[in-house]
Amino acid sequence: MSVASKVVLRLRRVDRLLGNRPVLTEIGVLFFICSLAFILRILPLRWGVALSEFDPWVQYKEALFVIERGWAGFAEFFSWHDTQSWYPWGRDMGRTAFPGIPFAMAFIYLTLSLLGFRPNPLELASVLPVVYGVLTVVAVYFLAKRVGGSSTALAAALFMAISSAHISRTHFGWFDDESLSLPLMLAGYIFYLTAISEKRSLKGSAFYAVLSGLFLGYMSASWGAHKFPLAFIPFFSVVLALVGRYHRRVLVATAVAFAVYTAIATSVPKLGPGYIFEITIFSGFVAIFILAVFEAASRIKDAGVRRLAVAAVILFSAVGFVSLAALGVLGAPGIKFLSVLLPGLRGELPIVQSVAENQVPTWSILFSDFGLTLLLLPFGVYRLLKTRLTEDLFIVLFLIFSVYFASSMVRLSLMASPAVAIVAGHSYATLFNRLGSALSQRQAPRKKTGFNQVGLTALTPVVLLLLISYSILPSALGGLQERVTLSPVDLGYQPPTIVTSSFPARQSIPDWVKALNWMRDNLPKDAVVASWWDYGYWITIIGEKITLIDNATINSTQIGDVAHAFMSDEQTAMEIFRRHNVTHVVIYVTHQFIVQGGQAYGRLLGFGDEGKWIWMLRIANQTGHPYRESDYIDQNFQPTQRFWQTLLGQLIPYKPTQTVFGPGHLYNPSQLNYFRLAYESSPPYQSLAYVYVYEVIYP
Repeated sequence: MSVASKVVLRLRRVDRLLGNRPVLTEIGVLFFICSLAFILRILPLRWGVALSEFDPWVQYKEALFVIERGWAGFAEFFSWHDTQSWYPWGRDMGRTAFPGIPFAMAFIYLTLSLLGFRPNPLELASVLPVVYGVLTVVAVYFLAKRVGGSSTALAAALFMAISSAHISRTHFGWFDDESLSLPLMLAGYIFYLTAISEKRSLKGSAFYAVLSGLFLGYMSASWGAHKFPLAFIPFFSVVLALVGRYHRRVLVATAVAFAVYTAIATSVPKLGPGYIFEITIFSGFVAIFILAVFEAASRIKDAGVRRLAVAAVILFSAVGFVSLAALGVLGAPGIKFLSVLLPGLRGELPIVQSVAENQVPTWSILFSDFGLTLLLLPFGVYRLLKTRLTEDLFIVLFLIFSVYFASSMVRLSLMASPAVAIVAGHSYATLFNRLGSALSQRQAPRKKTGFNQVGLTALTPVVLLLLISYSILPSALGGLQERVTLSPVDLGYQPPTIVTSSFPARQSIPDWVKALNWMRDNLPKDAVVASWWDYGYWITIIGEKITLIDNATINSTQIGDVAHAFMSDEQTAMEIFRRHNVTHVVIYVTHQFIVQGGQAYGRLLGFGDEGKWIWMLRIANQTGHPYRESDYIDQNFQPTQRFWQTLLGQLIPYKPTQTVFGPGHLYNPSQLNYFRLAYESSPPYQSLAYVYVYEVIYP
């Protein structure tokens, strides 16, 4: 029997097995999609086991704290004062960190230990985001199934599996808030929609509302961006009432879910009981009050009087809410979160604006995050609005708000990814269903224009399928070029940040790893290291040294002091560091060296402190150390000689030099009185990224 015959025979056996069992087929397709999601997110394992970026390292540190103390660690966490960071004050970790991510890992680790399995903690932390990513795909499937059935659910799950916006926050090593919080949010939404379903009894509504509140509550203990999901549930409930879909189930479900997630949120020390008076939570009280008025008004027989009473109460509620906010009774969610609504406010907070993921995204970034699914959104929204079902309205509002947030801040593309996947999946499923209907009609007597109708019907989904398939191809296999790739394979196949020394390249650059190991093994245990806050977590956790500032950015005054030291002259900087008992200073520099035709050319690339200094200047300015920016940067956005006279300018060993190829930067270290080079991660011109450790010599 030939190979082709064997394949056909096996396919027939599969067909007989699945015949009249569409559920098995659906489960099989979903399993394939989940496998694809897992493979795309596990790709960074090729570079070894390491956490990506910076924040995941502190989450790992918190999880280790609990694991090392066993089950008692969950309670001890809230009294933990970390003396290794924010010297000399330290940091109350239990009161300044969300416990959700480390607690989940610690619970999984301790449970596995009880069963006789003891995984490596770093390996567990690295792989958990991948597992959470697959769970998100499953959650999208169930949420989409409520919208358009199995075909929509499978298409949405596929789009979620290959979503670049989602892969960027759930790949191997991304042990941070978003990876777990997204499936928690979607589970909360699923149970909420189940609770308000017309088929549900009041007891059933209350039960599913409790589940919704539990998932949303744990999300609030895990993610700073929980403010939108918590406020969205009450908002949508009021919208349902306003469009004439109020039922007692809506009031019961909203009130119960709100009570549960508010109780959990206010139990988190970082939020505290006072969180009730923050606009995010307090808006829930207003929504429940409005729903209670709808419930009371439902007993008024006269329709005109009922509408007048409801309108008066809504107006009163709006005026009262605004008045309380204006009087300061209600707390604002913070300028960082308000800047999502009003991006112009971000200029008031340079610390936030200096982070790339907090910037306003360009269209190219949005297209890279969502790809060709954006083409399907208008038709999907049209179809959902046309059906006017409760679930459809929920998804449309979810899409509108989340896409607006994603267009306001780069990192919030993740929040929009489920809504984009569901709406695009519904659009795509509708197009293919129409193709199926057109093909089935051809079984009837052929009409004169039948072939053309089928051809036109098939054109759109087939073209979209080809485009999406092509965009998935990695650039190495003929896909789009690397700089503009839409391929989730290209995105997933990125090494962890520590492997590349925070340099945007797909290759191993071990300078930061070498420097951190050197600091751990050679610096005194009580050494106090000053660096820009970007590298604080790495130095504290991997280098095991005391730091002044880190990525938590909880003390802007101290960050401003370090920025002022870097932007001032050597004598002033030395005195600032003396006040903070600093023993060593670390800087990070990126530089490329090229030899052409026997001539040497080098240039600073701007990915290290040689590019971040402008934010040091602005943050120092904001925290009471006046600088005139025009004195340090010229009209061509190049640093002036005034910059090269600052401490940072002198610590950077590559100085501006005129070469045969034009302005460049060649190795020419400064001779300093109070700062002695103690370590360099690579000799000059031997790498792309360099870490320099200076010892402070006090007179």
